[in-house]
Order: sequence, then structure tokens, then C-alpha cells
Amino acid sequence: MAELKPVAKAKHKALLTMPQRLVNRTLVYIGLFGVVFQLSAALYALWHGVQLQSYWFMTLLAPLLCIGSGSLPALQLQREPD
Repeated sequence: MAELKPVAKAKHKALLTMPQRLVNRTLVYIGLFGVVFQLSAALYALWHGVQLQSYWFMTLLAPLLCIGSGSLPALQLQREPD
């Protein structure tokens, strides 16, 4: 009868982690800066009574795409080491 070997557990990798490669990490930082800038500009405009356009949240797509391109493995420009 064959002996059964214990199965090695697969390592669970978090979906959103800070990347190690310079290009990917730079994209994440640029995206985070963009999100903070857009939200602070919207709060500043609301504070001074400036009416925002109805689609102002669309300006968040570019920074969110930068964050996704730096952190999601399917969108990364440089493959992260395992």
C-alpha cells in the first residue's frame, strides 16, 4: 500500500499589498496622492460654496487606475517576485 504524504498548504497571498518593485510602488504613491488631492479639492470647493459638477467622482478614476496598476498583479507593469 502506498504511503500518503501530507499536502503542503498553499500560501495565502493578500490581494492588495504594497508592491516591492519601484515602478509599481511609484504608481501606488502617485494614485494615493491623486485621490487625496481630488478629495481635498472637492472639500475645499464645498467649503467655499462652489457647486461641484454632477460627475466629479469621475476624476477619481485616473488615481484609482494608478493604484490598481501598481497593486493588482494582473495590471502591474513589472511582475513582483514571489
